[in-house]
Amino acid sequence: MVETRGLVGAIEAADAMLKAAPVKLVGYELATGAYVCVKVVGTTAACYAAVEAGASAAARVGELISTHVIPRPAEDTATHLVPPVKRGPERKVDLEGLTVKELRELARKLPGIGLSGREISNATREKLIEEIKKALGE
Repeated sequence: MVETRGLVGAIEAADAMLKAAPVKLVGYELATGAYVCVKVVGTTAACYAAVEAGASAAARVGELISTHVIPRPAEDTATHLVPPVKRGPERKVDLEGLTVKELRELARKLPGIGLSGREISNATREKLIEEIKKALGE
């Protein structure tokens, strides 16, 4: 977590954190007095590196208030600090209604598809539907 006074410092901190280490931005909180807390998650080492980079960047353009890394937070702590991911309703795709071109585009985007790029280009409609269903676990 990196806490700043002012939005510009918080944005700069978030940008630096995401560029410095493989962390994921989970959000920010606004508090009274123009305080902004930017939160990231990742491995402990990545979070330390990201917070250090974010703090340095925030101090250059604004007012850095504080920083903190919680290594391996307790489950209850993590639940309250990191908001749950909201998922929309799953969309069911009618594979039979898609054109071969659309099936090929979908196959190229799916992780775990059992076909190479050339195989996707040469696959029949039936083969594409079969492989897409396998990749989706249907």
